[in-house]
Amino acid sequence: MKILRALILLLFAACAMVLTAGAANAAPGHDSTCSGGTVASGTYHNLIISGICTLPDHATVTVNGNLALTRASTLNAMTASTVTIRGNVLVAPEATLSLGCSFALTQPPFPGGPVFCPVGVSHDVVWGSILANRPHTLKIDGITIHRNLVSVGGGTAVTGPTASTCEEHPAPLNFPVKDNTINGDVLISGWQGCWLGYIRNVQGGSAIIAGNRTADADSTEIVTNTITGSLICLANSPAPQIGDSMGLANTVSGHKIGQCARL
Repeated sequence: MKILRALILLLFAACAMVLTAGAANAAPGHDSTCSGGTVASGTYHNLIISGICTLPDHATVTVNGNLALTRASTLNAMTASTVTIRGNVLVAPEATLSLGCSFALTQPPFPGGPVFCPVGVSHDVVWGSILANRPHTLKIDGITIHRNLVSVGGGTAVTGPTASTCEEHPAPLNFPVKDNTINGDVLISGWQGCWLGYIRNVQGGSAIIAGNRTADADSTEIVTNTITGSLICLANSPAPQIGDSMGLANTVSGHKIGQCARL
């Protein structure tokens, strides 16, 4: 099928983007680095996260170039803050990016887990793409991405006798992409962890969700999305499902292919 060949080409092109994106796209001027603590409100040329950093509530941050997370770093911007990235967001191996805050919880409020997001606070915008190479996880919630969202590999296998209910454990390793507007294409491929979901997104391109291995029996919830292009799901375990999300069938203008054909 022509659409399948086109989406496979998209997958390889997206992988190349993740592996080659970097400082060449950076804005001129001095870089600013957060090696730990909070990111202050302000305007930055390029912002580098090299430790565990948080945007406090009510902060306003503008990055005229790229936001880059170095290996094993963490940025918690899932707060009542406002973030504008005029370039790309680049996520290195083992890094964790949490960005945006919608009306709904990104994860259930289990003991030791995250708190409720305040209602209606997310105004975060990425004018370029979010490109992640083997991240620990991404949590993308209620933001606008003007180009693409690409994540290849990463995470950590969740095993053990209670792995199938790991979403109920404290601080589960989840990969939620919820309530976003994404104008380009989406690739989420080869991630391992507890739970993954692609829910209530409005997307202008096509989505490929392929080869992800998650432990929770209720994982791989792909529901209530409105997609202008095609939706292709291949070799995910567990297979994509509605689960307990109470979600609706995806509205797809193109083709539904593979495991998502009936969703």
